[in-house]
Amino acid sequence: MDDDFTARAEAYWPRLTRTALLLTGNTADADRRARTALAEVYARRRIPGDDAEFYVRRALVRDFLRRRPRPLVRSARVLGAQATPAPPPYAPDPLDPLTEVLAALPPRRRAVAVLQHWDGLGHREVAALLGSSPGAVKALRRRAGKALRAHPAYREGPYAGSPALPGPVPRRAVEEAGRTRRRQRRRTTAVLTSAGALLLVPLVMGAVRGTDSGGGGERISVQDTAVRVVTPGERVTAMPGVELWLTKDGTHWSAPGQPNLFHRLDEDGGSGLTVRAETASGGRLLLSGVHRGTREVSRVELRTSEGTFTARVLTLAGSPGWSAWYADTRFPDDGGKLPNDVDVKAYDSAGKLVARTDTPS
Repeated sequence: MDDDFTARAEAYWPRLTRTALLLTGNTADADRRARTALAEVYARRRIPGDDAEFYVRRALVRDFLRRRPRPLVRSARVLGAQATPAPPPYAPDPLDPLTEVLAALPPRRRAVAVLQHWDGLGHREVAALLGSSPGAVKALRRRAGKALRAHPAYREGPYAGSPALPGPVPRRAVEEAGRTRRRQRRRTTAVLTSAGALLLVPLVMGAVRGTDSGGGGERISVQDTAVRVVTPGERVTAMPGVELWLTKDGTHWSAPGQPNLFHRLDEDGGSGLTVRAETASGGRLLLSGVHRGTREVSRVELRTSEGTFTARVLTLAGSPGWSAWYADTRFPDDGGKLPNDVDVKAYDSAGKLVARTDTPS
């Protein structure tokens, strides 16, 4: 898997380094940050292949927003980059006059401008990358757009922008840095687990006693959201042998012996949150459904007698006002029938309950 990750990075490395260069305005700093983003995601091991570029891009953007330029010391040695002094101020690209505007923007506005006007991403995708709400992204976009429109070179994006940094993915350096991060993470986890076990026991007991309240204001942690923005017709592997894809009309899936199943969006009669079951290979059921409403869903959770499952959420680029979700719940095959004890809840990016299967959106 590790080798596959760095091999697949060859496909999006040019896009990654181009985004890094637009964010930083400095070739050396852009190369370092692109390498660091790859190493950070490489260290996690469990990133799905078809989602890897999203997580690497997110690591790059958040690293840019989190850190100010600083000297390359230990991280430079780990990643194989040449140690140099802190990079100079943003240097606009002479081939792209609009980067003069980027040089004057605050970091978050610059990130939104790069991701939307140069990379062509929608506000939902940008919000997921920044860890922010779509409303905050829209406000940043308005301010950044005003500055861009004031420049004589402005035109409707996405722009051609700066070229990618030359050279292939530094695979060996990224893999070594990722393994180093992985070892450090294991050591840190072991120390914290040992030191905090006794302290956590009373907290856990108190949390268990306090879980009966529930209700519409229920909140959960959504720091690691499971939302993926897809293009129409882009296929996603939902479970072994089953693929799922979206179009503007609804959800499609392909299962063994059933190559092209389709559920129209209007078949649910405008319901806020739906759930259905389809037979799958290996004695499993694919549980899936759709949420429609004014509030965007960042997490869908299924609670059953067998346990609690977190679903994956898919949404079409362009914010169509609906999202699909799916989960491999590992229920025994029951002829495609929906288990009676499934309770499905949808939460927004703040962790607030948006809808459930027995309440309207």
